[in-house]
Amino acid sequence: MGNKTDTAIIYSSFMGTTRKVANYLAKTLDADVFDLKLQTNIDMTDYSKIIIGTGVHAGNPYGKVTRFIEDNREKLLDKEVYLFISCMYKGEKAETQCEDIAQTYQISDAVYFSTRGEKNEAGVCKDVDTFAERMGQ
Repeated sequence: MGNKTDTAIIYSSFMGTTRKVANYLAKTLDADVFDLKLQTNIDMTDYSKIIIGTGVHAGNPYGKVTRFIEDNREKLLDKEVYLFISCMYKGEKAETQCEDIAQTYQISDAVYFSTRGEKNEAGVCKDVDTFAERMGQ
């Protein structure tokens, strides 16, 4: 992954939307990115900030993300941990879904990006730019 950064983006994607968001964030934040379909044993020692991304299927986050969080709960305790979900809903339903998943994962700072939201030039939800700005501070 080249030079070390203090931010890691760890995600799982099914249809590619979460992958696109994760890679966009990694480029924007100069962060390392890890796809849980390809790698589940991730050394998080050198990272102070962990951004976890998941899509949602039938109201549930992807199993690979759930397993990663369960397997690494202790290692995540001393990190700044953020969550983003890619979902097909907007508004109240998306907010509820995001809150439920965040509560399950015990991650207090969580956002959702709707696949139906307005897109930026890179083809990702414009809300991703707002999140990236906050993460870059």
